[in-house]
This record gives sequence, C-alpha cells and structure tokens, in this order.
Amino acid sequence: MLSDLEICCIDEFDKLSDITRAILHEVIEQQTVSIAKAGIIATLNARRSILASTNPVEMRYNPLMSVLVDNIKLPPTLLSRFDLIYLILDAPNVENDCRLSQHLVGLYYETPNVVQPPIDQSLLRNYIAHARDSVQ
Repeated sequence: MLSDLEICCIDEFDKLSDITRAILHEVIEQQTVSIAKAGIIATLNARRSILASTNPVEMRYNPLMSVLVDNIKLPPTLLSRFDLIYLILDAPNVENDCRLSQHLVGLYYETPNVVQPPIDQSLLRNYIAHARDSVQ
C-alpha cells in the first residue's frame, strides 16, 4: 500500500516466504491489500506495478535447465501474473568485475583510482523518462 500508484521494487523475490507470496496474489489480482489487526479489518488500495528480481536456484544460471521452472523455481500461479519476464545474465569478466568492485569499495573508502560509471546519470534519467512516455 506504500507504493499505491507507484512502482514497488522487490529484490530477492525468490526468497519470499509462502505467506508473503499469498499476500502478493491478492495485491496483484485485486490491487488491494487486506489487513486485520486488533479486531479491525481494513482493505487498502495497492494500485501499483511490481519490478522484481530473483537469482537462480543454484546461484548460477544453468543454460541446460528451463528458465522459469528449473532455474527460478517460483510457483507458476505467481509467475503468470507478470506481464514481462526478462532474463539478464552477468557473464563473468575479470576486468569488468574488478572495475565494479573497485567502484563499490571506492564509494565507502577513499581510493586513488576512482572509476567513473559507464553511463552518465542525466542520460539514464532521460532514457527512463523516454521509456515511460513511449512504451505502453
């Protein structure tokens, strides 16, 4: 309900408990969430879009297994509620991984070699604004 008319971002979607998944079914299907506390029952609006990410079951994507059924292991009843599902693979690359780790460490500690992000923030903002306006 905090993301009513907004985007709700969920990381580690595969780690959600069965109770949380059951609540998400109501949110996705009816765009409401029901709360019962101290004898008071309330139904609140939850009109939102959900952007969720998950990791493969074995922490590495296995191309020999099916994408959704074997690699992710989420219930088909929940997966069928999503309009788009993208597979994004992070291929191991020693040079890029080293640059990324230096950048992340540099955020918290001063280091002489500060790596610039690969894309300008204003360009990224413009891209997201363009996508919101043009993609239905």
